[in-house]
Amino acid sequence: MTPSPNKAKDLTILIGCVLIMASTMGIVLSVTSIFYPVVSAHLGVSRSSFALTGTITALTSMVAALFWGGFYAKNAIQKPMLLGIAATSLCYFGLSTARTLLHFYLIAGVIGVLFSSISIIPVSIIMTRHFTRNTGSTLSLALAGSGLGPMLLNPIVNNLIHTHGWRSGYFLLSMVTLTVALPCAWLVTHLVCDEIQGAPNASVEAEQPKTDRTPFPIWFWAFLAAAFLSGLTGAGTLANLPIYMNDLHFSVSKISAATSAYAGSMLIGKFVLGNLYDRAGTKTGTFIAGLMMTLCCFFMIFIRSLPFLVLMLLTIGIGVAMGTVSITWMTNYFFGKQDYSKYFGRVQFANSLGSAAGIPLIALLLESIPQAYLIWLTVAGLSFLMLLLFMLSIRGNQSSRAVL
Repeated sequence: MTPSPNKAKDLTILIGCVLIMASTMGIVLSVTSIFYPVVSAHLGVSRSSFALTGTITALTSMVAALFWGGFYAKNAIQKPMLLGIAATSLCYFGLSTARTLLHFYLIAGVIGVLFSSISIIPVSIIMTRHFTRNTGSTLSLALAGSGLGPMLLNPIVNNLIHTHGWRSGYFLLSMVTLTVALPCAWLVTHLVCDEIQGAPNASVEAEQPKTDRTPFPIWFWAFLAAAFLSGLTGAGTLANLPIYMNDLHFSVSKISAATSAYAGSMLIGKFVLGNLYDRAGTKTGTFIAGLMMTLCCFFMIFIRSLPFLVLMLLTIGIGVAMGTVSITWMTNYFFGKQDYSKYFGRVQFANSLGSAAGIPLIALLLESIPQAYLIWLTVAGLSFLMLLLFMLSIRGNQSSRAVL
């Protein structure tokens, strides 16, 4: 029995978005860090100096997200997205021929500017506009592609770097972006071309939830603050977990097993959280996810004990997914398809700013404060504050709808 045309189209769009996230966001956030020790040694610079390429990409991407969110609210997605992917592929090719650290810094800045135009912002717009049912489940599956990419590419790229050199590794990333992300983006945007124009049609507008159109209501500031804290606690915890485990004198094999386990937990956690939003609603899904993040940070204190290590790995997947699935779902819930792209750039900026602050902050605290339990209690407290702010934003938004 052959699937219906609509189901086949939906499946094609979903798989396409998974592959786009895997070959764009997955590469930028995870795969490129493999090059740091090898390229820095070749250039004769410190690892920290070369690692600034990642910082430059993150900062330029954070600022550019404000622009791309508003841009896609007024303009069609297809052409800018395709051009952005082609330009990103060209950037990776440029990295394969770069000769000085300045070249890497300049190209890293260009990649950051392009990043938001080709990854989570357009993909989330496509998913939330096209999938009007089971939005949480399908959205979480698409976002999980950002974890699938590194799982597949990291061992391949790492092996290629050590057998054929780092220039071959960057060239492979250029080809993956060109041969995977570009055709997938063309196919997906072609299938949903009527749904991703700058101004949704009247029938779509009629479906939008009524909400307070005040530019910056209090509940929206609460939402932005919660998005900031989701980046600070989530990204900060993930980035520093291997360092923390090393400080606890975990063996190399145990740290490797744990990092693989939390990568799998995050893949599953995104899907579970998406299902929670679809089946239980916004309040319940957000409450459970926030509670899981708070418990995860609390369990960090006791991970020398295997049961608590397992509990931490079980809760971290759903908790960290707040920085992707929750903020995406809630932006759509608050503003609907009509204004989603207009506001999501600001939400993504707040989340990225939190990530940029959380990673070095927690690293500094772990390095300077011997009592690690105080650090994780603080992060757990910030996670609970994040939960309260998310719930406050939901309540405020619902109250503003009731008034209208």
